[in-house]
Amino acid sequence: MEPRVNKIDLWILIPILALITFSLGVVYSASSSWSAKMSGGDSAMLFRNHLMRAGMGVFLIFLVSRISYLHLIKYRKYLMGAAVLLLLYLLFAGVESTKGAARWIFVGGFSFQPADFVKYALLINISYLLAKKKDYINNLYYGYLPLLGYVLLVVTLIAIQPNFSTASVIFVSSLMVFWIGKVKMKHMAFTVLSIVPAAVLFVLSKPYILNRIFSYQEHTTGGNASYQLSQAIIGFGNGGFLGVGPGNSTQRDLFLPQSYDDFVFSIVGEEYGFWGVSIVIILFAIFVFRGLKLSKSIQDDFGRYMAFGITVIIGMNAVINMMVATGIIPTTGQTLPFISYGGTSIIFNSIAVGILLNISTYRTQPKGSLLRETLAMAGNERD
Repeated sequence: MEPRVNKIDLWILIPILALITFSLGVVYSASSSWSAKMSGGDSAMLFRNHLMRAGMGVFLIFLVSRISYLHLIKYRKYLMGAAVLLLLYLLFAGVESTKGAARWIFVGGFSFQPADFVKYALLINISYLLAKKKDYINNLYYGYLPLLGYVLLVVTLIAIQPNFSTASVIFVSSLMVFWIGKVKMKHMAFTVLSIVPAAVLFVLSKPYILNRIFSYQEHTTGGNASYQLSQAIIGFGNGGFLGVGPGNSTQRDLFLPQSYDDFVFSIVGEEYGFWGVSIVIILFAIFVFRGLKLSKSIQDDFGRYMAFGITVIIGMNAVINMMVATGIIPTTGQTLPFISYGGTSIIFNSIAVGILLNISTYRTQPKGSLLRETLAMAGNERD
């Protein structure tokens, strides 16, 4: 194996470690009242769970960063197969949440949300196929449609859970990876135009999505917003510029549902104020900038697409969560990466960051003899 010629990109690592560290104080404060209510008096129950998963996330970042990302090529079919099987399992045996969506699998007391794994399994697969089909990616039948088939299969299985917001994020991020993979714009445009009517019909058939849209419309026209959104905005108002101080949030005291999860950004705004919110945004901005810069500098196609896709997925989830918490877009249910209460999200995002860091160690290597050998070994596969 060729030696790596660079150390990991610290400007990718440091912002993520800072976000995870920051999350410990925020989640402890945001979850204490809810934890006491759920456990019958133990205000630290949720924090201990988050601390354990955050620690596991940090461990996985450093562990995965030392494993060559090129090994993913050998296992990408198994990962993709497991992803599809997990999504199919959810259709028949998934555990429904209070909102009626079957998104979780519970095994031995642990909860697992397959979508967090599936989005990266799909990214690995389409990144490999884009690299392999580079010379004929503009061929509709042999180049583009096989890739699109994987994306539509995953998006459909996630949408019918129902989990329309995650399905949308995966679809958009996949198209963005297609774009840097130089797929024809007319192929992608035709895909979007074909999908939009189906997406509209799907939204119209789901009352929970319509309720979110109508609630958001009331908010934007000066009417009464949803209770959750109203409480989130009150949190930001309470915080002002300097914030009320760590642990002094009032919204966490059972006023703001999911204050430690989907709406944790509101607690950041209340306790740490404008400066705290700004620091979080800057940390994500640094990560996104360095990730995109890496995707431009890495010499092999598979690494380029992977770096771009990981950066886009994490960055997009962060932007969507912050826009929801501030009332800019309707509620979606997307968590704030590395800050929201830990679970499968923090675990798989940490693995993805580890992969990104490993890619950064190859950023100045000549265009990849190792990659060409790996692709040559897989050259007879049918996709």
